[in-house]
Amino acid sequence: MAQPAVVTVPAARRRGHLRRDARAAVPADLLCAPTIILFLVFMVFPIIFVLYTSMLDWDGINSVFRAKWTGLENYRRLLHDATWWTAVQNTVLYAIFKLVFELPLALLIALVLNTNLKGRAFFRTAGFLPVITSIAVVSLAFMFFFSPLGGGFNVLMMKLGLIDQPVAWLGERKYAFWTVTGVAFWHDLGINMVFFLAALQTVPRDLYEAATIDGADGWNQFRSITIPSIRPITSVIIMLSLAGSLKVFDYFAVMTGGGPGFSTTTMVLYMFRYTSFGGGGLAGTQTIPQVGYGSTVAVGLGLIIFAAILLQQAIGQWQERR
Repeated sequence: MAQPAVVTVPAARRRGHLRRDARAAVPADLLCAPTIILFLVFMVFPIIFVLYTSMLDWDGINSVFRAKWTGLENYRRLLHDATWWTAVQNTVLYAIFKLVFELPLALLIALVLNTNLKGRAFFRTAGFLPVITSIAVVSLAFMFFFSPLGGGFNVLMMKLGLIDQPVAWLGERKYAFWTVTGVAFWHDLGINMVFFLAALQTVPRDLYEAATIDGADGWNQFRSITIPSIRPITSVIIMLSLAGSLKVFDYFAVMTGGGPGFSTTTMVLYMFRYTSFGGGGLAGTQTIPQVGYGSTVAVGLGLIIFAAILLQQAIGQWQERR
């Protein structure tokens, strides 16, 4: 039986093809280079640098190369840091509250505004207005609103007969956390409403018309058409809300500074206080930053967010398989 002929390509010709392919890829490489460089500079390098500094006793003022190497000592300290676990508890409670109450309410409002409601354009705009306002400005305004010294909220509550004397809503442990959370709830509700509204408008109207002809009521249409149709976008909304909630900083930093005590300290605020003042939840009398330990807190924060996102995606995939 005749053997098939083997066609060999001379080495010089192969090198020529490789050079031509390389030259052809140069324009694409040049177009991708800025993005790759920016990614390396602003994403990869900071992560590596934070991991490195988390193993140092560094104040962020002197040269990082002269900082004392401590290895995993900062991580052992973090595991036994009661204030850190208080910050984790506060942040997780805040995130759960936002997921359980804010997102369903945002979906409900979006469902109402997705109908032929008269004046729906006005209500959509009004609902979104808080989102375009600076968090710092909103937080500062609500500080005065909840002030026990003539604040509007105390005046209103006393006129309604609900309280007998002014309450320090931001100065007492049992009120401060929920007061700030309520402000954040009000401010962020509009953006989630818009996300859900955009998702609802992608659902074909023909599906609802066919379901109506088949005799399906509103609840069955919502359960069998709306929920499955917006599920992919809903997963993204949940992921964004979860990540944003675990990184919450502005509201608590402006309105309470993490106090009273550490009752409103969040993970990011805890990290900020160490990297800026070295004082943990509240600056106190400490003025020398502890960037090394602050970097360890940042690593812990990143791991918690990463684990939460993985859990959310796993739950989403499990629901899709059902």
